[in-house]
Amino acid sequence: MRVTDLTIQRNFLYNIFNAEKRLGSLQEMASSGKAIGRPQDDPVGSEKSISLRHNMAVNNQYLRNMEKARTWMSQTEQALGHLTDVLSRVHDLALFGATGTTPDEARKAISAEVSQLKEEISGVFETTVDGRKLLEGTMPVWRLSTDVTITCKGTESIRADVEQYIDQLIQGLDNSDEADITAAAEGIDRVLDSVLAHRAENGAKLRRLDILEEKAGDMDIEFQRLLSNVEEADLTEVIVKLMSQQMAYQTALAVGARLIQPSLLDYLR
Repeated sequence: MRVTDLTIQRNFLYNIFNAEKRLGSLQEMASSGKAIGRPQDDPVGSEKSISLRHNMAVNNQYLRNMEKARTWMSQTEQALGHLTDVLSRVHDLALFGATGTTPDEARKAISAEVSQLKEEISGVFETTVDGRKLLEGTMPVWRLSTDVTITCKGTESIRADVEQYIDQLIQGLDNSDEADITAAAEGIDRVLDSVLAHRAENGAKLRRLDILEEKAGDMDIEFQRLLSNVEEADLTEVIVKLMSQQMAYQTALAVGARLIQPSLLDYLR
């Protein structure tokens, strides 16, 4: 097979073009610090990058859901704590009013205070967050992972019992009916137990949120590490390859200059 000068020139230009392409790719990689500039640079790595970024976005949404759930549950705990304090005061007043030595005038004063505490309790149950009642109605549901959701428990039944026993207490105090006062005190005591049970359940869910947030945070760090391994270039390795490619490019230029000898026209100039 006869090799002509034109064939040599074409092969030389083809090799030079490829060398320049590799050199340009390494230079871009070194300046950007990214191993993948375009999907065609690394199709497999690009697919991994897209998958990791999707998983990171989903995990970050779960973290935002957890933050919203924590805010709601923390405010729920504050409301239930205040309700506990008020009900404890009502219970103490009921026990004092049920004592046989308590005069009628004192019972009427207690009734007036209990009436004020009843309004305070109503205010607690009417507490709203983002336009929604905190302790009553349809509770929000938050998705915390693929198969985990969490919500709060409504307190409608507690409110009904509270109103019933406080009304009974006020009536008993106004009428100096020790039986009604005692019955109301016992009912309020049971309501307090229910409130404490709600607080315990809410606290357990907050503890679970701590565990899930820690897990999601660890996953986010791991996703970032894996994404860095896929997308970011090893600059030391890239610089070594870049220097090697520059030398190869310069060598190719020098060899090409020696292979392509001057023609007769060059001598006639």
